[in-house]
Amino acid sequence: MSDSHFMQDLAHAVSRMSDQMSVEQMRLYQQYVSKSLEAREAQEAFMTAVEQELGGDTDTTECLQGIRRAMEDSRCRLSGTESVLLACLTKSMEGEEYADTKRLNILLHSYGRKPSNTTKIIDIMEKKSWLEIRSDGLHAHKSFRLTREGHEHAKSLLARLDQADGDGRLAIA
Repeated sequence: MSDSHFMQDLAHAVSRMSDQMSVEQMRLYQQYVSKSLEAREAQEAFMTAVEQELGGDTDTTECLQGIRRAMEDSRCRLSGTESVLLACLTKSMEGEEYADTKRLNILLHSYGRKPSNTTKIIDIMEKKSWLEIRSDGLHAHKSFRLTREGHEHAKSLLARLDQADGDGRLAIA
């Protein structure tokens, strides 16, 4: 199917869909599309900036692309801890010294991988010495960064995902 034919079919489907939606549903759909577009633009801008700034650092680019592939692949069964770990690695590679649960949740939600309680997973990961946490209080969003051990574990997970994908296995043991 050519791109122009696909785009025409998509335009007709969206037109039919909008005729059947309430005003509130249309607003929610508009928000969904806007946020998806923002995430895609930010991702592409980041990847371009990384390549330019680091002189085409292929290791960083390949790692981020590997994370994105794993997060986008619905056949890849990741636990909540694995999803959070990969998201933490993403934030670290994007240059954020400390990530926070709010922005991490936004990233995970954009891939449909947000676990039910990210904060609890963050606490568990701290106990495993994978994260260093900095908190401003009991009810505040926590700030955290990967420890060296957490970074190594995340890279190991990503390597296993790459190997599993080549073997047709989609779950991490």
